Amino acid sequence: MLEIIKYNEDEYAFPCLLVLGCFDSIHIGHAELLKKAKLQAKINGLDLGVMMFKEGKGGRQVATFEERQKLLEQFNVKFILLIDYTEEFKKTTASEFLENIEQKLNVKAYMSGRDFRYGFDAKGKSSTLKAYAEDEENGVWYMQVKDVTYVGEKVSTTLIKNCIEVGNLVKAGALLGRNYSVTGFVIEGANRGKKVVGFPTVNMRYPVDKMEVKKGVYKVKCLVGDEEFIGIANYGPRPTFNEQSSVLEAHLDGFIGTLYGRSVTVEFIEYIREIVKFESVEELQAQLKLDLKQAKLKV
Repeated sequence: MLEIIKYNEDEYAFPCLLVLGCFDSIHIGHAELLKKAKLQAKINGLDLGVMMFKEGKGGRQVATFEERQKLLEQFNVKFILLIDYTEEFKKTTASEFLENIEQKLNVKAYMSGRDFRYGFDAKGKSSTLKAYAEDEENGVWYMQVKDVTYVGEKVSTTLIKNCIEVGNLVKAGALLGRNYSVTGFVIEGANRGKKVVGFPTVNMRYPVDKMEVKKGVYKVKCLVGDEEFIGIANYGPRPTFNEQSSVLEAHLDGFIGTLYGRSVTVEFIEYIREIVKFESVEELQAQLKLDLKQAKLKV
């Protein structure tokens, strides 16, 4: 379990390499940086720490703090330097930021991406860190890691959010290095999926802290405990039944049973189509059969 070190409060005595950045999604660019940091920490006998804002910089997140925490474990990260993105923190100058860190942590090295900015008005940058490390009195070294690109575009959380918003989950998954997913508890619905439509579904409230996918029908993978099911999911209203509230409703192909109250993770693989109002249940059934067939063809 990773140790949580609160910025400007908790201490960490063992010599460490601290990776600086926002790490608000843990995408393929972050992964490249963390792989290099893991290697450098091992070579130099240092513990590896990662700076992180718990709630990102505000708004809905691509990955929750708990999800990011779990992802960091694969890189042998020992601790997270947890920072609250408050108005007071935003006023911290670049030099004060490093001073505050080194008063509490035994930092021997820093690493960051080339575009990392820190301190009031983002005046601190990779060149600032380089100059700081080259001053022998500071007793640290610094390594910068180049940006990672995907089909000519710089990988970033902003780009991933844009992909999620417009329904390009294939590209979002490629940038993340995994399918974009949400996790929630199954709630009881109207039971129309099983009794009326012939497609039993699990209903979930979309997490309020996660980036919303574009409203529509998706090919998904659903994780229930250790089991995986390919399926289709509808996020948004259900106009055929005159319901306008947005619900995440998923059909798990091959699943038999009930899941009320259990946690389910829905991984969005691909956008299939827009939500349509059908004139009859039979039309809806026919379309869902086609949606499921399309989803299964691309497994």
